[in-house]
Amino acid sequence: MIKNAKFTEALSLAVEAHEGRYQKSSNVPYIVHVVEVAGLVARFGGDEELQIAGILHDVLDHGGVTYRFI
Repeated sequence: MIKNAKFTEALSLAVEAHEGRYQKSSNVPYIVHVVEVAGLVARFGGDEELQIAGILHDVLDHGGVTYRFI
């Protein structure tokens, strides 16, 4: 995985958004899922932007974060 400022910022946002959440039927923190998704994206050739999308893919749905179109 590429680790630079954008990636690190996305990961920080995801960690904050998913704080206290766990994967269904387990005590594994939910953030493990989004990091695994980003890893799969990288493994199959996805660039940094696609990896960031993997990190953030559940933030709006499950993380309590809102987005406003400008």
